[in-house]
Amino acid sequence: MQRLRLRYGPRKGWVYLRELRGDDEESIAGTDTWSAIALVDRLLVAVPGSAIGPGGAIELGAADRDRLLAAIMRRELGERVTATIVCSACRAQLDLDFALGDLIADLDARATEVGDESVRLPSGHDELAAAASDDPLGVLVRACTPDDDAGVAAISAALEARAPIVDLELEAACADCGRVTPVRFSIQHYLLGAVIGEARRRATEVHQLARGYGWSLAEILTLSRKRRRDYVALCERGRA
Repeated sequence: MQRLRLRYGPRKGWVYLRELRGDDEESIAGTDTWSAIALVDRLLVAVPGSAIGPGGAIELGAADRDRLLAAIMRRELGERVTATIVCSACRAQLDLDFALGDLIADLDARATEVGDESVRLPSGHDELAAAASDDPLGVLVRACTPDDDAGVAAISAALEARAPIVDLELEAACADCGRVTPVRFSIQHYLLGAVIGEARRRATEVHQLARGYGWSLAEILTLSRKRRRDYVALCERGRA
């Protein structure tokens, strides 16, 4: 079980997350906000004195939720974020590679507690309501302030300064032509997309364990991701 601190939003304090299991991985239906909230809810553990427990993820703002997703990724998939993109000028392939922990630390260092107190940080409830509308950004901003004259850009900037989310534009410089290509990185899309992308490997692992140990699908999927892969490695060594 992992203990993590909530820093942003009205709910401050500690929360506890268990390890990712196969049934959690299989439950991920997409890379949208609802899927991110659902995953965090599944992993939250009810501990006396914790800031939130199972069912409370929707009360979190995006900044705190993103940091829980980042902690899940660093524990389950590793620290490095890697991707291959194409240069916007010469079409050469560029390798993007950075440490997620360094990115989070930089964002947290730039956050400020100072700001307009009339601007409320949005919760998951607000995000889902905005996503269902024809004007997502406008609905989200209006949910955060009673000021009808507040500009969308100004409120968005104030929210980002107080509670930066892990959804930002990075830059990748091409070694061949020198052109800088912007790259959008979202921890929500990266983590959920990575787990979804492992579906075929997960099916193979389930098959190996079912053959090797005679376990049922339900038994295998209740194993933690790490424990499942440890058993798969033992099966493979036993056949070598």
